Formats: sequence, structure tokens, C-alpha cells
Amino acid sequence: MRSLKYLFIAFFITFFGFPSHEATAVEENTTMEVKLKNYLGNRTSVKITATGDYRNSGGEIFIKAGESLTLKAESAELAVYKGSQKTGSYASFKVMPVKPEASLSINGRPYQGSMTFTVEDGYIRPINAVYIEDYLKGVVPLEMPALWHAEALKAQAIAARTYALRHQSSIIDDTVSYQVYGGAAGHYRTDSAIDQTKGMVIKHDGEIIEAFFSSSNGGMTESNSNVWSRGNPLAYLSIKKDFYDSKTNWSITLDKQQIDLSKMDLSKPEEWWTSLEEKDKTVVPKLKAWLTNNGYAKKDIKITEIPLLTFTDEKTGGRVTKGSIQMNFYVRDLVDDRGKLLQQTVKLTNVAASKIRGMVGQEVMKSYLVDRSSSDPSKIAIEGSGYGHGVGLSQFGAKNRAEAGHSYQDILGFYYPDTIIEKEYGPGAGSKTDIVVKEEPNSVNMKAKTDHLNDEVGITYSLKEDAVVTLTIKDRKGNALASPVRDQTMKKGTHSAIWNIIAVSNGTYEAELSAMERGGNEGLETMAIKISRDTSAPKITDVKTSGDYSTEKANITYSINENANVTVEIKNSKGKIVGILSERQFHKGSQSATWDFKNMSNGIFTVKISAKDESDNQKTISTKISIRKTTGIVKANELSIKESRNAASETIGTLHREQAVTILAQQDEWYKVKKGSQIGYVLKKHIKK
Repeated sequence: MRSLKYLFIAFFITFFGFPSHEATAVEENTTMEVKLKNYLGNRTSVKITATGDYRNSGGEIFIKAGESLTLKAESAELAVYKGSQKTGSYASFKVMPVKPEASLSINGRPYQGSMTFTVEDGYIRPINAVYIEDYLKGVVPLEMPALWHAEALKAQAIAARTYALRHQSSIIDDTVSYQVYGGAAGHYRTDSAIDQTKGMVIKHDGEIIEAFFSSSNGGMTESNSNVWSRGNPLAYLSIKKDFYDSKTNWSITLDKQQIDLSKMDLSKPEEWWTSLEEKDKTVVPKLKAWLTNNGYAKKDIKITEIPLLTFTDEKTGGRVTKGSIQMNFYVRDLVDDRGKLLQQTVKLTNVAASKIRGMVGQEVMKSYLVDRSSSDPSKIAIEGSGYGHGVGLSQFGAKNRAEAGHSYQDILGFYYPDTIIEKEYGPGAGSKTDIVVKEEPNSVNMKAKTDHLNDEVGITYSLKEDAVVTLTIKDRKGNALASPVRDQTMKKGTHSAIWNIIAVSNGTYEAELSAMERGGNEGLETMAIKISRDTSAPKITDVKTSGDYSTEKANITYSINENANVTVEIKNSKGKIVGILSERQFHKGSQSATWDFKNMSNGIFTVKISAKDESDNQKTISTKISIRKTTGIVKANELSIKESRNAASETIGTLHREQAVTILAQQDEWYKVKKGSQIGYVLKKHIKK
């Protein structure tokens, strides 16, 4: 059956000129179908631009190189416009590049391969059929920073390819529900990692595995069956300590009382409603959004108390599976027969922890690994570690292992034990590699504390039984630099050693502890030690802001003098965060961020840029940006808002005399205006500034 499939593809390529990447493409049969939802969102109109000719399924040229078309969802069909001229209408259609190197941009983002356009729930939904290696070049740099160690990037490339091929039989999408995919915009370092591992996948018992991965496992990998109730535990997705994971920490701190209404007249909310806000600016907005989507749509809500937020029922790996929450709140128009506001309560008890995490926000509660929680009469405090589900490969763990000298085989061997790497397609297809599993420690609680004042590192470790101990310090290449403990017989319990670092450069080193008990069995434990004498915070310079009222977007540019994790926030005049533009690692040099202010009112906003380097030195600077949109007054008794600068175009709204509108841009005799959520065009002569 498989050979017939290949034969059909070969016939199709020969007679219809379907693009081929190389001579082995016929044998590979590795096209992915990806529904574009993440970047595109829900749009009723999109612009497509081609760098080469694209033909339709009938063989006719649909769009030429350099040409742009607009697609609109009209009455459950796709209408195609060239300029203002409608050229056709389709239930769906597919376009294919005449030459393989061509790309098709959708709203400015290029994609390779063919594209099928459909209407889904009233929105335009493209499906990109793309050669898997090109698909990966749009995945890996979005899943792992391209500037990370090459061995970590190779491990990520193989894991991403494995995951993709496991799901090849179905149409996936470009969101975190599968793998984030950014089209043809790749990076040369991740492209290289993908090319060097071309065709490689991970298998167990001859089958391609479920190669799950997450950002950080918090120091403990997790079983698939503990995270997802469906299916049996998979042998290659086990629970064990990961000493190389960065243990990304997160915390939630909430005041139980968010608004004090003890002195307020609940029968006269108009006297105080707009002046009172909840104390928390991170979790509460997400809880209000949840309420909006669960029975309180289009309601004005004030959350007054959060008396309960707990997590329980830990699984073997320490991750919680159940949670409880209670919210007391008022809704602006829900009153009793005397006109007094009625307190509303939502209480969820012992529901799935995933439900509670979805309510408070996945970027706030980054994982289910809760380390500590406390509650007193006034506050709730929860601390945890990890970012994501913790199953399979840890991206930060892979980074740290690569920097400690581990190869991509070593990395994959730890996170997917009892597996092999096999070349699924391409030159050398069928060849297999037994991947290495680094032996994990039998001793426990190995810790290190650096004292830069005295140029030494204190290392503590525990032994489960009497043993002969050797402690060796190695550099990134595996060369031994020091042996603070050599062949010493020690009793079970806790011990310590000192490593002198006066002649050691900054960098990441590995402490390897060997403990051999009387029977000759040896336990090994390794730990990464980072030496960084940097005490200076990153410098943020050349901060500039500029706004474009035609697009309603502001550009913020700045420079940082070293690699750092950067957060760019926008706050309004009340100090409320109204936008988070960046929250990830950046390379030193010039950077930029874009703020979409179309839903913002006029005012002075604060741009806050925070940069934290690898030594946890942090610098924060702020600057102001002013939004002053031009206001116009309607002069006509009734004025239609047009979809485009054409009197014959569709009317999308109506204005009346003396109404105020926001003028975004002037184009010939037209103003581009905004009224509420509507954006369109009106004749300039009917508006006075």
C-alpha cells in the first residue's frame, strides 16, 4: 500500500509539475498540513502576495509573481478581489507554486508550499501543505531560541520532527496545541540544526514516539498519564529527577480582600463604582475574563474577595491534579428588589487543576509543580517551579546539558530513555543510532553555593550508605580541573567540600560525584555549577518611541549591551498594565517591539523596559509615550462608513450629525476613521476637525 502511494506521488509530480525539493522527495512523502490560526487569528479579509507564480488545481495561473490579491469571507464563500474589482467567488480553492522556491505571504508573513483557503465559522482559514523540513524551519526557532547551543537545537529539531511525523496523518494547527509554526521566516542557526539532523526521528519498539517537550520541568520529569488521563503510561516518558533543568520559578500572591465595600452604599453604586479597582493587576483581570466567558458576558464586574485558592492531590512526580477557588463579586446591574447590589459567588471545589490554571492564567501559574502554598487571614501565597507540563524534553534542561558538554544523543537519551534515533528518510534512510542515557545519580541533594568574595564554591552532598567518594570538577569539554575529594571513605549522611575558583573563568562547569559502595556498585551524580562574577546590570540605551496613527501602532526601539531576558510593558496613567510586548531572552544589540494601541484612549502611557542578565543583575528604565488621536465631528445628517475608499464599496456603519470620530489618516479626499470597534472610510468634506 505504501509503495502504491509513492508511485501515485511520483506520477503526480511528473505530469503536473508539483515542486520537489530534491531527488529523494519522491521516497520521503513528508508533507505536513498545517491550519493557520496562531498568527492570522480570526479574519474575514486577508491580503496575499506571491514571490512567484501560483496555479490553481486546474493548472491555470491564479496569482502571478509580485501580484497581490485580497480574499474576503462573504456569505460562507471566498470572494477574490484584485484592487476593488471582484474576480471570483469560491467555496474553497487551492493554489500551488509553479517553482518550489516561491512563497506566498498572508498578511505579510511568507509561507512555502501549497495553500488551501476555506471559510471556517465565518473566518478565512488557510491550510498550508508544506515539506516537513521547511515546516521545521518555521517551528524550531519559535520553540527554542536560535542562539542557544547547537546540540540543544539539534535535540529540539529531532523532537519536533518526531512529534510532527507522529501527527502527520491529521491536519494540525500552528498553535501551542501542537507546535508553534511561523512559516518561512527561519533562522540560520536552527536551519543548520535541522539540516544536520535531516530525517532523524526517535523510535521505541519500531514506532515513532510521542516526543512531548516543554520549557522547564522544574527539576522533575513527568509521566504522560499523570498529565493526560487518556492512555497508558509510556515507558519512555518516565518520572525522574532532572538536575540540569533551570527550575523556572513562579509565584502567585493574592490579597483575599480585593475591594473594601464596608463603607460603601450598595444601593448607590454610581457614587463609587468607577473609582474603585481591585488590588491585583495580574490574576484578577484573568478571573474577570473567565467570568465574562462563563455566564457574565458584557457585564461590568468588581471582584471584592478571593477567600480560597488551593491545589491538592499530588501525583508521583509532585504535580498537583486538583484545585479549588472561590470568588465573591458584584455585577453592576444585578440588584435586589430594593435596588441594592447582590453579592455573587463562584466556588469550584476539587476540580481539575488545569481548570484553575486556565482561570488564573498559564503564564502566571506556569506549571502544576507546586512547591509551597500558604494562606493567612489576608493573603494567599503559592510558589512553584517549571514552565509547561514537564513531560519529555525540557528545553532549558537541554540547553544546560548542551552547555555542560552533552551531545544531542545524550540529551535525547535522558529525556526519552529506551529509544533509538532512526533515519526515517533521506540519504542513509533506515540507519539507527542507540542514543546514550546519562546515568542519573544515586546520591541525593547535591547542592552548590558560590562565594565570590572568597573565590570558592561550597558543595554539599548526601550519601545513602557508606561509600568511597570522588568529587571531580570538569569544564564544558569534560576535562578534569579539580578533585576536591579523591577516593575518600565516608559514612552515609551529609558531607561538604570546597572548590577553589580563584583561577577559574566565568562559565558553566560540571561537578561529578562518584560513590562506590562495598559491593562495588557505583552511583554517579552530576550537577551544573555556573561561575559568573558579573555584578553589573545590563545597560538599556537608545530608547525611542514613535507612533503611526494610520496603523494605530507604536514602535519602541532600544539597545541592550549583553544577552538578557527582556520584558517590555505598557502602563496607563493609573499604573495598570495594558500591554506586554516582550517577555523572553534577547541577544545583545538593537531590539524593537510593536504596540497596537487601536483600543486605547488618548493619554500618556509609560513604557517600562526590564532586562535581567544571566547573573540575575537587573535594570529597569521607563519612558513616556503620548497617544493623541485626532477627533473629528460629523457635519452630515447621516454619513456612511465605507469598507474602502470607494463610494460604491460596502457600508459597514453609519454616523450622524455632531457625532465624534477618531481620524486615523487622510488619503486623498477620504478620512480613515474609527468609531467604537468599526474602522473604515468617510469623505473628508463631511468631517470637521
